[in-house]
This record gives sequence, C-alpha cells and structure tokens, in this order.
Amino acid sequence: MLAWRDIKHPAKGGAEIVTDVYLNGLAKLGHDVTLFTSRYKDSKEQDKINNYKVIRKGNKLTVSLHGLLYAKKHEKDYDIIIDQVNTLPFFTPLLIKKEKRVLFSHQLCKNIWPYEMMFPFSYVGYAIESIYLKFYRNTRAFTVSNSSKQDLVKYANINPKNILVLDNQINFQPINHPKEKENHFVFCGRLTASKRQEEAIKALSIIKDKNTKLYIIGPGNEKYKNQLKELTNKLNLSKRVIFTGSISNQERNKLMQKALAIIVTSVREGWGLIVTEANANGTIAITYNIEGLRDANTSKTGFITKENTPEEIAKYMDLILNNKELTIKKSKEAIKFAKAHSNWNNQVRRLEQWLRR
Repeated sequence: MLAWRDIKHPAKGGAEIVTDVYLNGLAKLGHDVTLFTSRYKDSKEQDKINNYKVIRKGNKLTVSLHGLLYAKKHEKDYDIIIDQVNTLPFFTPLLIKKEKRVLFSHQLCKNIWPYEMMFPFSYVGYAIESIYLKFYRNTRAFTVSNSSKQDLVKYANINPKNILVLDNQINFQPINHPKEKENHFVFCGRLTASKRQEEAIKALSIIKDKNTKLYIIGPGNEKYKNQLKELTNKLNLSKRVIFTGSISNQERNKLMQKALAIIVTSVREGWGLIVTEANANGTIAITYNIEGLRDANTSKTGFITKENTPEEIAKYMDLILNNKELTIKKSKEAIKFAKAHSNWNNQVRRLEQWLRR
C-alpha cells in the first residue's frame, strides 16, 4: 500500500488507524505486506509495525512521486498495489497494470480545500482533484461508506460494481447500558479548520442553559486553537469550554459516557468514526448533514441537522437538555448500532476475499 502517513506519524488521524487495521489484519492472514509512506522528524527509513514492513521516503508533497517510482520498480514483487488517495494521489494508473492496482479512498476533499489551504492553492487543489480522479476510472476501489462510494462513481466515473464498501468499525467493546449523564457535551477531533470546532462553541453560546459545558478533545493546529480560544473569550465562555488537548482513549471514553451528546460539524467525512465510538459509549450524536456523517449517524441514534448552522446544533442541544426520555431511548439505539460495527476482523476477511477475486 502507498499512503502519505503511517500509524506512528505525529499527525496521524482516523485514516492511519484504519490503514493499520487492514495491513495488520492482512499480515495476520499470512500475506506479505509493505506500506510505503513519507518521512517525518526522527523517523526510520525502514521499520516494522504490527506485522508489516514500512518504507519511508520523501515528505507529504514528494512521497507520491517516490511511492509511484518504488511501485513500478517492484511491481513484479507484489500481487496487489493499493493506492491510498488522501488529499494527494500516487497516480498508479499511469504506470501500474490495471489487474494489479487498487484505489483506497476514505473521502474526497472537494469542499475541504478552502478550509485547509489559502487561496489560490485551495482553488488549485480543488481543480486538480477533479482532474486526477478521472485517471482512476478503470481502477477497482474500496472505500469506507456509501457516501464515499457515490463520490467515486460521480467524480471518478468508476463502475459501482467495481467498488467495495467496508464500513468503519470500532476497536473496543461497546458498553451494555447508557451511563448517568452530566451537564456537558463533547467535541472530539483534531483542531483543524475543516472540523469547524468554532460552530460548536457558537452553538453553546446560543443554548438556554448557561451552565452547560463543552469539552473539546484533541490536539492540533496551534494557530487555529488560539483562534478558538479567542472566540471562547469573546463569547464569555472561558469557564464553560474546556480544551483537554490530547488525552488517552480511556479518559476520552469516560468523558463521552457522561456526555449528553457528541457534536460533529466537519465539512466532510469519510465515515465519521468518532460518532460510532461515541455510540459505543452510550452517547448519541448531533451532526451536520454532510457526506460520511449521514452514514455514521441516523435518526435512531442521534440527530442530523436540516441546515448546517450553529443555530440548528443549539436547537438539538436544547432538545436533549429538556427531554431525558428521548435521550435514553436514542442512547440504547446508539449502543446497538455500535455493536453492529465492532468487528474489524470480519471487514479484513471481506477485503482479503475481494482482493483475491
């Protein structure tokens, strides 16, 4: 597999966790697995992680060229070469045979570009993505949600019959019953513009209960974090918005279990794994109506906004604060949904069978 980051990368996210699960799983099934990825500070050029080999070369901009050249040079050594497109592609359709290459896509960037890059680079990225996707027209693909599948059909013109959907799973066992809730909400994810944590902060300032707190969990961009803190001070919410930074999964799960709901306001997601993880802790979700989150959140397990605005988020926060029975009912459905999405081994076997075919 060619991918821009590995599980040890300091900027790793959900995509790298999913990548590690599949590569480790395939290796455990007896396959010889290699990940080609980028270098980072103090990284080794060759490494061994969870039963698979890692080769690192180049940075986030040059890894695509290095990876493509490596794949071509060693094409005979591999039965399958997986091109994981996460912002930048490896352009395997240019050099690798059709029967050997596979595309792995979590999500398309599309409307993420303006949030993560300055103009005119954002415009260039958006335009280039629309062009390079056409190269993958005759490439088999697997992805993490039906939303992402539809994007590949629409923008890459891939035949839907050639796309495998493997819903993302969680890697821990869901609790059996919802825990006693406290008067707070949570937001989990890297502090980055495309996650739009500021929308949740604005929603908190709108709700009627002025004692409710919001825990923002996760590391991220310092500049963006400072902007969020400035907004928090401006709205007089410094005592009600708690930035935890990076914490252990155990601490995160404790906060989730006591939270009334998780809030997710991303511009775009492949699946929204954090929603399923919250569900596993008996916590429902309030999400924007966007690609990926529609797959991870349902009307049974949470609330999807009609309009993607802080006012809509606040409306559902108020509803949850005033309707304990509804929250408990949805929490039970959330746990049930998480239990149906807690089997990575099954997904690994499905992927292996599909790759063999």
